[in-house]
Order: sequence, then C-alpha cells, then structure tokens
Amino acid sequence: MNFLKINKNILILFVLIGFSTLIFASYIGEDALGGARNDYLFHEKYIISFYQNFYEALSKFGENYEVRNSPVFFIFASFFLKLGIEIKYLKYLNLIIIIPIIIFFVKSLNLKFQNLRITTIIFLTSVIFLSPTVRSLAAWPYPLLYAVCFFIISIFYFLKFQKKNKKKLKYSLLNILFLALSAYFTPNFGIFSIFFLFYFLKHFQLSRESLLIICANIILSLPAIYFLIIKDFYLFKHETEYVISNYSIYDTLNISNKIIIISSILFFFLIPLIEIKKIKIKEFFQINFLILSFIFLNIYFYNFSSGLGGGFFYHLSNIFFDGPFILFFVFIFSILIYRSKGLLNFNNYLLFILLIFYNIQSTIYLKYYDPIIFFMILFLFKFKENLILNKIAKKYCFFYLFFLVVSYGKKFIIY
Repeated sequence: MNFLKINKNILILFVLIGFSTLIFASYIGEDALGGARNDYLFHEKYIISFYQNFYEALSKFGENYEVRNSPVFFIFASFFLKLGIEIKYLKYLNLIIIIPIIIFFVKSLNLKFQNLRITTIIFLTSVIFLSPTVRSLAAWPYPLLYAVCFFIISIFYFLKFQKKNKKKLKYSLLNILFLALSAYFTPNFGIFSIFFLFYFLKHFQLSRESLLIICANIILSLPAIYFLIIKDFYLFKHETEYVISNYSIYDTLNISNKIIIISSILFFFLIPLIEIKKIKIKEFFQINFLILSFIFLNIYFYNFSSGLGGGFFYHLSNIFFDGPFILFFVFIFSILIYRSKGLLNFNNYLLFILLIFYNIQSTIYLKYYDPIIFFMILFLFKFKENLILNKIAKKYCFFYLFFLVVSYGKKFIIY
C-alpha cells in the first residue's frame, strides 16, 4: 500500500512539474506550432462579439465564410469575460482543460494495459506536456484543445465498454456524449462516431440497446446539423469559396493527396514503434498486386499544392529534393511497415478512412493529428502483437522531445 502511495505521489509531482512548464509557456506566449498566436488573435473578435451581444454574434457567425470552427468555444470563452475576467487572462484559465486530459489519459493507460511501471506512465504522460499542439494551444486558446480533451474521455469510456462485462450500455452512451461534446468544439471529431458505433452495434446487434444508441447519436447531432445547414459555411460555401479563390478545388477532392500525406503523418507518429532489426526481409517485400496497384494509383494521382501544410516528410522532401521523392518513399515504406506489423486489418482500415474524412478540408497540418494519433495508437489501433509500453514509453518521450525541437525550428522545416 505504501509503495502504491509513493508511486502516486511521484506521478502527482511529475504532473505538477509538467503543468508548471505549461504555465511558463502561457506566460511567454510559446507558439511551437508557428500559427497558434495568429489563429487566436484572428478569432479573438468572436469571443468579444459573443460577450457584447450574444444573439447578434450568433446570427452573424460564419456570415463572411472566414471561420470554420463551431461557435461553442467562443461562446464558452465569452462567459469568462462576463464574469469580469480580462481577455488577456483567458489563456491561464485555458490551462485547466489540460487537467482532465492528463487524468483520463492515465486512467485509460491503467484500464487497457496491465502492470505498468510508474516510469512508463511518467514517460507517456510527458508526451502531452511535450506536444507542440498542446503547448501552443495552452498558451493561445483554441477549440481544438477542448475537442482533444473530450475525445480522450470518450476513448476512456469506449475502453470501459470493451473491458467491462456490466453496464456496457451506460459506457457506450457516455462515449457518445463525450464524443458529441468533442464535435461541438471541433466538428471534425464527429466522424469518429462511425468507428464507435460499429462496435456498439456489433455487440448489441438488433436490440433495444442498439436503437437507444442510434437515437442518442441522432439527438445529440441534431443541433449541430441544424446549425451547419442554416449557416452553410463549414462544409459547403466556405470551403468551396476558399479553395476556388486560393487553390484548386482538386486539392480538396483529391483523395490520393490525403492518403499519401496522412499515411506519412501516421508513420511519423509510429516511428518509436519501429524496430528495423526485427523486420523479416522476405516477409517485408512480399507485396501483392492489390497493394502495388494501391501504391501506384495514389502516386499517379498525387498533386498536392504548396502552402497547404503536408507534414514533416512532405517538407523534408521539398527541402532536399524540391519534390515529393522522400514523401513517396515514406508512403511506400509505411505501407510495408504496416503490413509487417499486422496493422492491415479491418479495424485499422476503418480508422484510417475516418482520419481522411476527419481532415476534409484542403489543408493538412500536423497539429490536426497531434496528439490524436498518439491516443489512437495506444488505445484504438489493433496490432499483430500487443504493445509493451514498458519498452516503448521512453522512446515516445524522446520522439516528442525531438518533435518539439523540430517545431521550434520551423524556419528550417516548415510544416
């Protein structure tokens, strides 16, 4: 009992130290992403407008097609102004949202994995404190961080649904509720309801529980659907007008662009899991016709415009070769790695398809996937062999340290 108490105290101390670095990041206005400050300053006017006149701000929200976010975050933030808190102090209140992210991340680790060392939990939790997205959005408030918070909570209840024999309906409904809250802050997250719904309906089959789950999804989505329809700015007019006036509509509709770039982003976050010496050469190069066709078709139709993001390998390729050679190599290599690690299964196909539709806009930035893919790797993806976190935790810590350093060096590698 004393040992458990000591471990708990060590973890609390670590979290306090990590949290203090985020307070410092907020104080100095840290922006590892490079665009977090500008995004916040651009959207600050919406917080002020909801504070000054709620109904007028709501009626005009999205009118000029200059915002793609839900108004929920701006409404939420405006309440603090009404309490007399100056907007410049909002970033410090914004830090509170990190606490439930940490809590439910650790709870999810303990729920899914057994016999975790305290050092393993500390190394993995450090990923959240080192995440360029978390650090930047902690300093410069933005809806994505709140969506990430509710997303990890929804994952926790999905794990409860999978692990527990009782109260499965309760856990499925809690998953739906928190995923809906995530989507109300950033609508893109709503696409993951398809993944969870598949497993809920697979378990309950044709039953009263299944009907209740479907109804819960519909009821929780109705207000958002109604808002999107009457505004017609998030999926339709805004994206179309933006793309036509700045880039080609091809950038938005070209699925090959998304498949290649998102594959490279997924591979980027899988790097700590790759052990080259364990790859069997013969098995690695046994590629069937379908995989070859998939690779060449996507490379043939690839035509990604500059200025729309692209991720680490996209920009690395442009820096060294002024073209997509490294990106294509990583795309091909990643598929072979996915195959060798047993990642090519229905569960992961579904998640990858949803990751594509999660990013329906033309821009593809790493911040959209950090730390989302990290959570998905640990809790949602299926591997041929179970992950041994005690072996990979330190690797992920150092990988994210590298990621943070690279993020600071955007003048050399811009993504």
